[in-house]
Amino acid sequence: MEEDSDTDSGRAWSVDTEDEDGVVRSPRINYLNMRDPEPEWDKDSFDGYEYFNPEDRKTFSDEEEYKEFRDFKIQAWKNGGFFEEDPFRSIFPLPDLEQPFRNMTTREYLADIVSLCVNKLNEVKGSTVEFASIVRGNLKAGDGWKLYITFMAREYPSGPLKEYQAKAMDFAGGQEPPFPILCRPAPPYHVLIQRLA
Repeated sequence: MEEDSDTDSGRAWSVDTEDEDGVVRSPRINYLNMRDPEPEWDKDSFDGYEYFNPEDRKTFSDEEEYKEFRDFKIQAWKNGGFFEEDPFRSIFPLPDLEQPFRNMTTREYLADIVSLCVNKLNEVKGSTVEFASIVRGNLKAGDGWKLYITFMAREYPSGPLKEYQAKAMDFAGGQEPPFPILCRPAPPYHVLIQRLA
C-alpha cells in the first residue's frame, strides 16, 4: 500500500513509492513545496532589489550592447511591474482586457482582484477607497499568478478619480483564494518620470 503523501515534506522531489500491486513509482516533483512563500501585506518585492549583477557584464563583449541591456534592465526595474513588460522578472502585459477569462472577461477578473486588495487596504488602514475602473494589468506567471494592476479609485464618496496600484497573488488551480499583496496610490507623475528617467 502506498505511504502517505510527502507533498508537505518540504522537499522538492517526492520519494519512491510502492502501490498495492508492488509497482514502484519514480520520484515526482512536489510543486506544492516549490511555491514562493506567501507575500507579506504592503511589502513590495521590488523594494531593496538590486538591478546590477556583475555576472551580466561578463556576457557582453561589446560595451554599447551592455549599456543598452543595462539601461533596459534598469527601466524595467524602476517601473515596479506596473507599466511595461519586465522580461528579467517574467512580467508581461495583459493586452486584451475584454478577452474571455474563465466565465468572465479579463477586465472583470482584474476588477475582482482589485476589490479584494481595496478591501484589505480599507480594513488595515481604516480608509474609504472605492474602486472605479481598470486601467491596465500585468502578469507574472509561476506556480501562481502575480498580478500588477493599475486602476482608478475614489478616496471618499464622490471624490475625484485617482490612479492606484494593486498587486495580488492568484494561486494555480484555484486551490487557495487570491492573496492581496499591496494597494496604494500610484506615484505622482513627476515622481514616476524621475524614477523612469
